[in-house]
Amino acid sequence: MSIPVDPDLLAQSVADYGPTAYLLTCDDDGRPRVSQVTAAISKNRVAVTAGGSASRNAKARPAVTMLWPPVDDEGFSLIADGVAEVEDPGPGAIVEIVVTSAVLHRQAQPATG
Repeated sequence: MSIPVDPDLLAQSVADYGPTAYLLTCDDDGRPRVSQVTAAISKNRVAVTAGGSASRNAKARPAVTMLWPPVDDEGFSLIADGVAEVEDPGPGAIVEIVVTSAVLHRQAQPATG
């Protein structure tokens, strides 16, 4: 089950989750990589401080995803896709992400009967 989120209203949605999130990038072999980050949001932009591998991945392949896990077992994850901008990749680099789409998502409830 997915509910679209207007990227310009992302900050309002993130307020329910807190700043801890996950940055998903792809490495040189196309394998996904996940990094825990602290996110700062302004409108449709997310800024994170990333490690060396994550920032280099984002610089080389700027299509990235941010994930905020659900707060409780019945809650929704917040998933935001975007385009990363990295000026100087390396440990402690700032990765700025322009969010292009976002959804609140959770597993569909199984049918009962």
